[in-house]
Amino acid sequence: MDLNLDVRYLKGVGPARAKLLKALDIKTVKDLLFFFPRDYIDLTPVKLKEAIEDQKTTFFLEVKEPGQDLITRSGIVLTKIPVTDGENNANLVFFNQPYIKSNLFKNEKLIVIGKLRKNFGEYEILSPQYYKVKEDIKKINKILPVYSLTRGLTQKNLQKIIEGAFRDYYLLLKSEEILPQFITQKYDLMPKAKAVYEMHFPKNWDSLKKAKDSLAFEELLIFQMGMRATKEYLLGKKRSNIYRDFNLSPFLNNLPFKLTRGQKRVLKEILQDLNSEKVMNRLLQGDVGSGKTVVAASIIYLAYKNGYQSAFMAPTEILAQQHYENLNKFLNPFGTKVEILKGNMGAKRKEILEKIKKNQISVVVGTHALLQEDVEFANLGLVITDEQHRFGVRQREELVKKGFYPDVMVMSATPIPRTLALTLYADLDISIINEMPKGRKKIATYLVNSELKHRVYKFMISEVEKGHQVYIICPAVEKNNFGLLSVEEKYDEIVKEFPDLKVGILHGKLKNAEKDKVMEDFLSKKIQVLISTTVVEVGVDVPNATLIIIENAERFGLAQLHQLRGRVGRGNLDSCCILITDSREEDARERLKVLLKTSDGFEIAQKDLELRGPGEFLGEKQHGLPEFKFAGYINNLKMIEETKKLADFIYDKGLIKTKEFEKIREIVSERIRHL
Repeated sequence: MDLNLDVRYLKGVGPARAKLLKALDIKTVKDLLFFFPRDYIDLTPVKLKEAIEDQKTTFFLEVKEPGQDLITRSGIVLTKIPVTDGENNANLVFFNQPYIKSNLFKNEKLIVIGKLRKNFGEYEILSPQYYKVKEDIKKINKILPVYSLTRGLTQKNLQKIIEGAFRDYYLLLKSEEILPQFITQKYDLMPKAKAVYEMHFPKNWDSLKKAKDSLAFEELLIFQMGMRATKEYLLGKKRSNIYRDFNLSPFLNNLPFKLTRGQKRVLKEILQDLNSEKVMNRLLQGDVGSGKTVVAASIIYLAYKNGYQSAFMAPTEILAQQHYENLNKFLNPFGTKVEILKGNMGAKRKEILEKIKKNQISVVVGTHALLQEDVEFANLGLVITDEQHRFGVRQREELVKKGFYPDVMVMSATPIPRTLALTLYADLDISIINEMPKGRKKIATYLVNSELKHRVYKFMISEVEKGHQVYIICPAVEKNNFGLLSVEEKYDEIVKEFPDLKVGILHGKLKNAEKDKVMEDFLSKKIQVLISTTVVEVGVDVPNATLIIIENAERFGLAQLHQLRGRVGRGNLDSCCILITDSREEDARERLKVLLKTSDGFEIAQKDLELRGPGEFLGEKQHGLPEFKFAGYINNLKMIEETKKLADFIYDKGLIKTKEFEKIREIVSERIRHL
């Protein structure tokens, strides 16, 4: 028996189900056991008459009769589904989701999670989540795990397969324990096999929390040890690029504006790096529009003056094109040859590669394909990259093989509170531009509910008629049962209501080439309204975009909403951000009001950290961090700080070299090659 056994050989799986599981990235028994629920539902039901109004509650209800649609004066479609708990009746109310009535049938039993209110003496549950159940509620465990699924696989199927796997492989799972006993005892951690089991079959909420905390602790400790190992690696690298000319005056005097104090301070920190013995490994943080590109251009200018080439890497070709144009504008007056390297360049690519090799090109802009084997630099001294693709040990080693020890700067437009950044980016020195250039226009921000939709649309059309462009952001890609508006639904609605509009759609399920094409069309004004998920969060500047409408705004973090807001106001046009929420939670509305009061990204991020805890930062796939499976659950900084202290203790005391830490050592050495 082996945890790496192909999942199709498990009882009750076979080739057909194995194919479905592979769609969820479950290929082996181990993948299956570590495929955790995305949510848990408290199935302790409350009777309608006992529920507290406007408080999230679980109900066990039965559909009384088919649903009906009502259209309000403002054009909103209200779908009402009559339900009963056996004693009292209520209506499930959905906004602009008429398809739901064809999904719920008379006498169907439902677990419903939502907030109850009384409307003219009748109970209503607005925009609830619901799950269909066939058995009696008394026979169901009081904590229901909810898994991500694929078409053809049900919650029940998956749970049964996981249950069978635990019966046969639980003892083998114990071999996955990697933490020495003194750590598990000191920090009161649950044994790993037990924690994994609890994640799938929790006894109660306390044991589930302990399982999550134990797995999060291990994950964060490995991450912190990886950070420490990376820093040790970098400290061992002496500078080979010697800078003799530090005169930035010609470059700065040629700029059509003065640098802010923040930009000057950051440049001073970078110059100290370039004048020290160790290679630079610095994170440059700054809000959207704070002037990070000018700082990057300044140090590229210095590298050029000292005879070194620079590589500037962007996440997409369209963003690379934008950086190329900006850098050319800044550096061209000094004879600095800037070139862009893209995928489909034909013979021109060969010509550019030859010039890079002969040092006839000083700055190369491109995606991370710049590190491919056919790109040979003559004298690479500086690498500038973005937060999503951190330049780690593995990439450095690729260049070391080619004889280069470049300085590295990672640029990030994601504001992260300094307390968190110092821990999460322990391998990097951090510089922050904490002020905006003078004269930058503020983005007017409004918080409204969906009843004002028609006024919002009227404003949208007025912006389009002025020749401006609009983003509409939705939290989901497809129709769902969670009351979340999807890109697909919104696209259908806008196209139906405004058939003359040129509307585009963008989300993470599109291929990279398709995403680039949509953004190119938006940039070239072929698309007037772009309906998207948060994939536009950090990206291409579209100076002509003046309005962003964010649906279900309560579902996003403040820092994320601030990033999205920064997609408009990129030119000199007055811009506006409209946050739409129907949430009746006072906390949610108060949280969103922070965005109405300030446009300072770091102030917003700090407030987000206080309100939601660090888990939200760790749970979102951004910041160039690895994807955390468990750390997203934690709600205070204590565990992050504890694991950092422990990692430092393990290295400082030389414990990392002992037999006790053999398994961790192997994992860390493998991980840092991919950081």
